[in-house]
Amino acid sequence: MEHSSENLLSMLMEKINFGEDLTFRLQSVKDVDGVSKLQKKIRQEVEFLKRLQKNDKIKVEQLSCSNLRHLGAMVDFALKPGVLAVCKIFHINDESKLLIDIISDGGKTWTKVIARNPKSLTALSTGKASYGARSILDQAEDYLECAQLYPCMYKPPKVIFEFTSGIEESLANKLKGIGVHVKGDILLDSCTPDDFNDIWDSGSTEDELCDSQKIDAVSQQIQDHSELVTLNLDVTAMMAYVSNMTNGHCNYVFKQDVLTQQSAWEAERPVKPILDSLFEGKTLVCCKTAWDDFEKIVETLGGIMEKKRTANLREMITVFPDDYNGPDDYPRRTLKVRGHVRLRSKIIFNFGHRLKCLTVSANEGFVRAAMQQGVTYAAFIHESRALTEGKESSAKKISL
Repeated sequence: MEHSSENLLSMLMEKINFGEDLTFRLQSVKDVDGVSKLQKKIRQEVEFLKRLQKNDKIKVEQLSCSNLRHLGAMVDFALKPGVLAVCKIFHINDESKLLIDIISDGGKTWTKVIARNPKSLTALSTGKASYGARSILDQAEDYLECAQLYPCMYKPPKVIFEFTSGIEESLANKLKGIGVHVKGDILLDSCTPDDFNDIWDSGSTEDELCDSQKIDAVSQQIQDHSELVTLNLDVTAMMAYVSNMTNGHCNYVFKQDVLTQQSAWEAERPVKPILDSLFEGKTLVCCKTAWDDFEKIVETLGGIMEKKRTANLREMITVFPDDYNGPDDYPRRTLKVRGHVRLRSKIIFNFGHRLKCLTVSANEGFVRAAMQQGVTYAAFIHESRALTEGKESSAKKISL
């Protein structure tokens, strides 16, 4: 669509006025943590638009790239009752940090505001984007991981993704499946079902058909790796192996939605038989970092039976020093610790690579992020399962 110079100038003025109005509206909550930072972001956008105003050749692309739409949605949320902070930065490790859009409910709720086009969000989540571009699923995993590091009243904050322009159904189901609370209009998918063919696609509407396909896919995956006689266990694999949930106790509705979701998955497609089949006849190893971190988690969160299974697992597994079998090769040595590439995961997966064994893990995010840096690993990815024995006393037991 062609726009005249007069129309473009009028659109530009509307955006400038809109931005200035946003800054004015925030004055009523100027004492809220981070509001001054949000105002600065808005002023930077307005200043950019004002510079365009002096240019005789305004392009519609320059107007469409303005971030004011998203910032406007941020302002709407910042003005709601109960907001504690906006644009709050949390450090995940020495090199990685995450900006949380909205913190409310006394710190118990983290909200990310998304104003992007629903179709483009879906396309990005299925890999149809430029190299290195991060999808909403990647960002959701960041939020969930960071929430675990910064509990409020001994519990991770609830993570809400608010889609002001709506979200397509399959992508919404994927987010719900990993523990994100989705708000906004749920729209019909614009993509075909083939665009959502992950092995564990919790958003499928054909569960009975997909379950048998998933089982066949896992069986084939185990068969494909049968020649690898040594397995390197990640922390997530060891947690799944000893969890009460995977050992006959998946008949609970927990206070934590993500645990209830995992229990439903476990009832439909148990993880322990998969791991038992994979482990059969294999040598199990792990590095010291993996075992030490796993042991700390069990000591902190594990129940009596989970600790007993951990002791049994220790008899099955050989623990080696992190640097066993020499230095890392290139490019794994230069894999940058950022985003989903955490230092612990890099140590664990590099250890497995040096021993030329298959790394068993639920950390698909690391494998995918490493691939974006050009690094691949031999990995068997299973569904995530948390330790749940300590949560059962406050959960509701159900009949399966």
